[in-house]
Amino acid sequence: MKQYLLLSVVTAISIVLTACGGSSSDKNRNSSNQTTDNGVAVQKTQTISLQAYSYQCGIEYPYQADVVFHDKNGESLGSAKTNEQGIYSDAVPAGTMHISVLADEIEYDFEEYTLIKSELDIQDRTNLGKFDFYSYKADCGCETYELDTFELGNIGNDYSLQTSYGTTLTDRVSVCPADKKLYFMAVANNGLDVKAAVLDIPQDSYTVKLKESDFSHQGVEVLPSNSQYHSYAGTRGYFLAEHKYRYVHSTGSSGFDPLYIFPSVTEHNFYVRNQSESRNVDNVDVDFFSYARNSVNGDGSYTLTDLPAISEGLATSLLQFANNSNLEYDFSNADSRFGRSLWVFNFLVGGTQESRFEWEVNGGIRGQIPDLSFGDVFPEPEGAVKLEQLELLLFGYAGNATDKATYTQLSETISAGGHLTKPEFSNYVDLGILAKFD
Repeated sequence: MKQYLLLSVVTAISIVLTACGGSSSDKNRNSSNQTTDNGVAVQKTQTISLQAYSYQCGIEYPYQADVVFHDKNGESLGSAKTNEQGIYSDAVPAGTMHISVLADEIEYDFEEYTLIKSELDIQDRTNLGKFDFYSYKADCGCETYELDTFELGNIGNDYSLQTSYGTTLTDRVSVCPADKKLYFMAVANNGLDVKAAVLDIPQDSYTVKLKESDFSHQGVEVLPSNSQYHSYAGTRGYFLAEHKYRYVHSTGSSGFDPLYIFPSVTEHNFYVRNQSESRNVDNVDVDFFSYARNSVNGDGSYTLTDLPAISEGLATSLLQFANNSNLEYDFSNADSRFGRSLWVFNFLVGGTQESRFEWEVNGGIRGQIPDLSFGDVFPEPEGAVKLEQLELLLFGYAGNATDKATYTQLSETISAGGHLTKPEFSNYVDLGILAKFD
């Protein structure tokens, strides 16, 4: 079964990635507006914008990535590059249905490979948002600051100091170029009180002075829910200016310890839970990850968002897709809250020197992955192509409709930035399925 699965997946998927069909960047990218002889327009010009970034040490740097335009069948209609600011903003070729952005990633082991990010069915879209490509760097230029706790008073005697992510502080703290502020927590030794401090990073010394008065933000208790089994539960605050979570508290599957938020630091607070488990489905190792997030009110109350159910049937559907020669899929019955899917394919290429590449496909909750070709931008791999991993993420925002028009608008809002501050994104759910092919 395993070898049959690998053979069928490679047969179906490698066709997509080794096809030489389609043309490259010699097409006229501004020819979207076509008219008949009598001057009546038959196709509107579509203009889209997107930004490509290299994400390194917590900072986004503009990246000149390749952009490939595909018709409804996946054929290449031409290509372009993002500019020096990482931006592409222009009309797309007539007939464009899908777009792919390609760039190199560097992992923690310094392995470099090509990552392809494809957006399916971009009709009615104008802003595709950010495309981040991870670039590992061993030395991020972080500096060590000494902590001066002489004026901590009762905080120093009755509380333990932590970072905003819950790790215990010593007498030093690391400050990196991506840091905008310094965030600390003070947790009472009896566990009944938590306070927070937000400080500016010192500019004239490498000493951070902590005073009792700095911890002016009172923690508000959030009681965890045990209505569903989960592996993890926690709270976190979202900081719009940094687009990061801070002040993370967590508890285990059967934990009744209180969690905390800090409404005077940020009004955007969330309660999250996840569950994970592994199974063997038809001799294939499959990992499941279920996640739910809901907003928390300033008084610590919340309306719980249920975790998506993990079922073996979903894994079976994924494996059936892997053996489906036309790459059709339909997960609309998995959870009524799901509206989108993200596919991640990890490929290993044999030959004189083994290499790999990764392909992400962002599409609807049902549909078909077309046979995308990339022209000259992504040359045909030399040697046998083997699929190592196939990952599927089903996700949605509870409380919203799941039709295409609704998610087109939601996607545009996400691309504009700051969506986590808006009520329509308060309740998020996803279910990840990872199949590993040995």
